[in-house]
Amino acid sequence: MTAAELLGSVLPDERSAAFVTSAVSLRYLCGIEISGAAAIISRETRFLFVGTSGVSAEGFTVVRLRKLSQILDVLVKYGIKRLYVESDKMTVSEFEMFRNSLHYADFIANSELSEAILKLRTVKSEGEIALVKKAQAACDKAYHRLLTTVRKGMTERQIAAQMTYLLLEFGADEAAFPVKALSGENSGDAGAFSGERQIREGDFLLLEFGAKVGGYCAEMARTVAVGRVSSKQEDAYNAVSCAIFDGLKTLRADINSNVPDSVAKATLNAWNADKYARGNFAHGIGLEISEPPFLGENGSTMLKAGMTLAAGCDVRAPGKYGIKIIDTCALTHDGCVNFTAATREMIHI
Repeated sequence: MTAAELLGSVLPDERSAAFVTSAVSLRYLCGIEISGAAAIISRETRFLFVGTSGVSAEGFTVVRLRKLSQILDVLVKYGIKRLYVESDKMTVSEFEMFRNSLHYADFIANSELSEAILKLRTVKSEGEIALVKKAQAACDKAYHRLLTTVRKGMTERQIAAQMTYLLLEFGADEAAFPVKALSGENSGDAGAFSGERQIREGDFLLLEFGAKVGGYCAEMARTVAVGRVSSKQEDAYNAVSCAIFDGLKTLRADINSNVPDSVAKATLNAWNADKYARGNFAHGIGLEISEPPFLGENGSTMLKAGMTLAAGCDVRAPGKYGIKIIDTCALTHDGCVNFTAATREMIHI
């Protein structure tokens, strides 16, 4: 079954339909990048209303929308009396406009539709996984090329700009989010952005970047040493490297989502680095850079084969240094397939 058919199958009855307007959900359900459109999905029928001609979407009847009464006609024809909307992705003014114009149906503006779509999105198809893998390949290639160009005296902003260019050169449609290149004390500030600070001897250079291919994202982070760093920095780096290694070993389908996080944090604790740890061990990745499931200490989701994750550890010593390592992987019943080729051992530049 297609994603749209699966969504239709979970609707309560034949007189109910999903009314989808967000670009990310339309991409998932219709298989095309489009904005300013709307889809009606019921158990029996699927319509896509668009503002331009020449659009096609497999499994959908595509209608060039000139007035909202065209949507109303579909509701009346198929006896659709309840429309579930993405309440978290529709503005109040949009909601009121659609509800007033499509008065034949009652609008259900709770979280049910958004939660149903997110639940479907957590487990990826083979095609979706292939796009995530391709996006990660662009990250790996860009990172390896960047390491050959970075020199002391370059600014964080210059390095971030170079990485953005390299992501595109090696196959990304776009960067999945603004590249961060943080050095020295700036790397210890999780809220910092790449600036005019020049990298110098003894710095950690924290690189956080992602690629998007065919609408799907991959995320990667690495921290490299600029010249020689202190023994305390080396110990902190080894703690993070060991923690992500131990966490990744636990990743597989059919375990609770809090297990990898607890294992990784136990390793950081053994290295006395847990007080600087930030965030969850992993989160889902796909059409959005961060999406369910979230693998933290309070996680209660049972992991499933086909989930794609950005997994890693993030340790920040404010005013001193920061270390972040993230890999992109996919879960199987036996473990996880790590799409990230770059070493997690410390690299000196």
